[in-house]
Amino acid sequence: MIITRWMYRAQLMEGSRDGFVRALEESTPLWGQELRAQGMVDGCLFEKDGDLYLYLETSGEGFEWKWPDACREMLQLWPGEKGGCRLAVPMLDIFHDGEAEGREFRSGDSVRERIGSLARLKPEMYGSYVFYHYAKQEETPGSFNSTYMIGAHENIIFSYHELPAPKGESQSTRRTWPEPITPNNWHDIMLPHFIPWSSGESGPVLWEKMSILLSF
Repeated sequence: MIITRWMYRAQLMEGSRDGFVRALEESTPLWGQELRAQGMVDGCLFEKDGDLYLYLETSGEGFEWKWPDACREMLQLWPGEKGGCRLAVPMLDIFHDGEAEGREFRSGDSVRERIGSLARLKPEMYGSYVFYHYAKQEETPGSFNSTYMIGAHENIIFSYHELPAPKGESQSTRRTWPEPITPNNWHDIMLPHFIPWSSGESGPVLWEKMSILLSF
């Protein structure tokens, strides 16, 4: 079975969060059935300060995300291709530690925690961030957590992963270069790429964990 992973970003209209959550809860039983009929097999919706972030897994590649009708009027419109407007923007896959097709579906009982986090990149460092992450993705797949994925829209990056990490997945190097690119001092190299959210006792806070609104 071909598994496709998706990430989307959406934005609530100011002051609409409570009404959106109520509408979402009321719509979920029928709406969830409709999404599953389209091929959705797993997913999670996160929220931070009125911004919504979706992680989805679907069977096949023909999936199209649609919000419940009761929620649509509470969402901002985003400019789209060919002059259209959208209520959710697909985020670009800029890093995935493992291939969804290469792992078995995990039942709900096997997933202890679903984690969605946000970070901000300095615009002038965006290309460097993607460069290093692509190198790491190809040189050392599965080195962190095979469910881990990062999506990007503008300078916002959204990461998703599950705990506990899947076990027993051996992944060989996908691509090599004349000399390895991935640095040993990974965290030192990554630090200058970020705009911190705040400063903590242990240093700058680069990633903020989001709350879960809905888990499919």
